[in-house]
Amino acid sequence: MLCWILLLPACYEPKEGCLDAQATNFDLQADEACADCCEYPTFQLALQHRIVLVGQEAKRFSTDSVYYDGSGQPFRFEDIRFYLSNLRLVRADGTEAPVSNTIELDLYDPSGAPRKATVEDNFLLANPVFEQTYTIGAFRESGSNFEKIRFAVGIEGIANEAIPDSLPDDYPLGQIEPALDLHFNQDSGYVFSHIELFRDTTAADTIPVVLRIGTTPYLRVVELTLPSGGYTPTDGFNTLLTLRVNYVEWFQSLNIRQDTPAQMIEKIVQNLANSFSVIAIEKK
Repeated sequence: MLCWILLLPACYEPKEGCLDAQATNFDLQADEACADCCEYPTFQLALQHRIVLVGQEAKRFSTDSVYYDGSGQPFRFEDIRFYLSNLRLVRADGTEAPVSNTIELDLYDPSGAPRKATVEDNFLLANPVFEQTYTIGAFRESGSNFEKIRFAVGIEGIANEAIPDSLPDDYPLGQIEPALDLHFNQDSGYVFSHIELFRDTTAADTIPVVLRIGTTPYLRVVELTLPSGGYTPTDGFNTLLTLRVNYVEWFQSLNIRQDTPAQMIEKIVQNLANSFSVIAIEKK
C-alpha cells in the first residue's frame, strides 16, 4: 500500500495554460505557460437597430414594416447599410485611445504609381437587418478612465481613398455585396450610407428611391458621453460598448412624397448624429 501511495505524485501531469494576468484567458490553475495561447482584451461594439417613438416601447427595425415620415405619410424601406469608422474611447482631456490593429491599404493615385498607407484597422459595415457584435480590435488600456465615445459615420481620413478591389471580399472596405454599389469612384471614395425606400407602401411600388450618401462634406463625427461617470478598462477583460440607432431620427423631417433624393440626403445627414445613443459599456 505504501508503494502505491509513493507512486501517485509521479502520475500528475502539469497543466499548460495562459499565465499572463493581462490576458482574457488567464488560467490561475495552470502550472506551465503555453506557447502563444494567451488572448488579450478587445474593444467590441454591439449595435441595436431600433424605431423609438415618443411614448412607445422601442421596436426592432424591420424592412417588412411600414413607417411614417414627419408629415404622417407612410413609406417602407428596402435596404439600409452604413459605415462606421475610427471608434475610440475618449479621456477627460480629449485624448483618444485607438485599437492597436493596423492594415495596409492600396490607395488610388492620379499618376498611376503604387501608393500605400498603413491605418488603424477600425471599420465596420452595419446592416440593420442583423443585430451583431463587432470586434473592433485589440484594446489594452487598463487604468485609464474614459468619459466619451467618438466615431465617424462614414469612412474617415485617407482610408476613403482605398481601392476596394485590393481588399478581401469579406472585409468591410472590400467589394462585398457589389449589387449595392458601396463605392462611388476614385475621386469620391466610399458610399457612407446606402438607403433604399419606397414612397408608396402598396405592392404596386416596386422601384425604390436609392439614396447614396458620401464624400467628405457628408461625413459626420459623433461624440457621446458614457453613462455612470465614465468607464475604466481592466486587465483581462474585453470592453463591450452597446449603441442604439434610432432610425426615427433619420426620417422624421422627411417629406416622402415631395422631397427629391437630394433633399432627403441633406435632411438625413443633418439628423444622423442625433440617432445614436449609448445603452451600456461593460467588461466582458
